Amino acid sequence: MMKSWNVRDQTKEALEELLKRKNKEIDSNFIMLKKISDINDAKKLLEEIWYMKKFANAIELELIRREYNNVTTS
Repeated sequence: MMKSWNVRDQTKEALEELLKRKNKEIDSNFIMLKKISDINDAKKLLEEIWYMKKFANAIELELIRREYNNVTTS
């Protein structure tokens, strides 16, 4: 049985790199969104952007949680 991906199982460096890539992807999708003329395509792209943003927010929250735990335990 394969274990699913979990943000808490990743190293800090891996999370920071993934966050950087996701933010670049989100920015490029916002640029693409401005160029789309069909409303249905725009809705699909916007939904994809929000899903990526939700994922990026989970990563940011985990990094903040780790930083907080490191400060309070030191």
